[in-house]
Amino acid sequence: MQSVKHAIYGIGEVQQTRFGGFEISARFEDGILRWIRQDELEFLSGSTPPPDIEISGSVEPILPDERFRAREIIEALRLGIVPHGQVDELTFGRDYAIGQIKEWLNGTDREPLIIAGSYGVGKTHLLNYVYASALKQNRAVAMVELDPAELPLHKPKAIYEAIIHSFKFRTHNGGFREFLREIAASPNWHELQEHVYLGTVIEKIRAGEDDEYIYEWIEGESPHKPQMYNYSTCGNIYCYILSGIGWAAKNILGLDGFLIQFDEAESVDSFWHTSYQNNKSWNFLKGLVLTGSDDPVSLKEVSMNKFYKHRLYKGWWGYYSDLQYCGHFRLPFTWRVPCNLKILFAFTPDDDMFEVEPLKSARKLEIGSIGMDYFEKISEKIISLYNLAYDFQADLRVFEYVPKDNTRRFIKGLVEALDLTRFHPDNPIRELLDV
Repeated sequence: MQSVKHAIYGIGEVQQTRFGGFEISARFEDGILRWIRQDELEFLSGSTPPPDIEISGSVEPILPDERFRAREIIEALRLGIVPHGQVDELTFGRDYAIGQIKEWLNGTDREPLIIAGSYGVGKTHLLNYVYASALKQNRAVAMVELDPAELPLHKPKAIYEAIIHSFKFRTHNGGFREFLREIAASPNWHELQEHVYLGTVIEKIRAGEDDEYIYEWIEGESPHKPQMYNYSTCGNIYCYILSGIGWAAKNILGLDGFLIQFDEAESVDSFWHTSYQNNKSWNFLKGLVLTGSDDPVSLKEVSMNKFYKHRLYKGWWGYYSDLQYCGHFRLPFTWRVPCNLKILFAFTPDDDMFEVEPLKSARKLEIGSIGMDYFEKISEKIISLYNLAYDFQADLRVFEYVPKDNTRRFIKGLVEALDLTRFHPDNPIRELLDV
């Protein structure tokens, strides 16, 4: 399988091609399958392009770059998604929220931050903005969209894998493997030697033994020792690794720390999970918060061997923290403090859930729908992009017919309205859109 590199999406594996090789479908490190123009991709050494792709400097693009970029943005907006590269220019009406987030991110407050807002109000867009902004500000970042069916919090190993797959630092090209290689090349690499997991892979890299197998192991995808256990009780192992990443980001590479964002976090207590699964979700959530808060209690109870056996589950619980540990490997949740890890959650508001610790003590930032003047600014920007993308002159009256009670619904509705007026130029706009 061919490997390619994209300036924004990182490393990907080619799946198929179309239009005579002009576009390539590749699955990137974040797990998303994307169609990308061949001339935007670099084929990595040892990897050859599929047979129907001709690499030549004489190939003329089908669309001018500006028009192609505009069309790429519109196609993403059609799905209610804002591309990472354009999140700055498509963010309106969130100055206060952005200011509060930056104050929390750059301050000394170690508690997690919760962004609360109803569905479609723009929480995910705000997380994307913070992701891009934190990356530019010399911070390692990762973002995970929780899902009660596919990616629940009671599966710590799967959550860890998702964090690693979305991990970036310095630039959009800096993934987790590059992060590890930079640490191994640093004169201070030995400071991570004592870390049970990260120390192992750093030594392999320095010895020239960093094959695909060892990278897949530290990413959670292949067996090795020490083992990456796949039990719901193993949150301590993955918090331990994440805290080591945050510590190394700051103390070895000189970054400002490590930010992890969790979208759709209300799935921590899903009605379709068993009480056992929900309990394990809360255990991992509390462990993440304890780690990000630089609470040394886990280090204390592990060093003192202060555990007790739970009568019902026969599991190992921390004597002071009351957190469950993996019975196979009772590592502390935190490797060292401070570990320079910040955690941000996006929630649909739930008053009952917010009365439970550790959410009750967390800092909360509620966001609502943006004002009408900002909807107008969004409309002007999207219409301008749409006109460029399709060589079209849109009727500005489409703005009047798009619902404005929900940001996501407005963006998708506006693109659909523009499509209707473009596909049916002879129909009166009121007839097309007044439903």
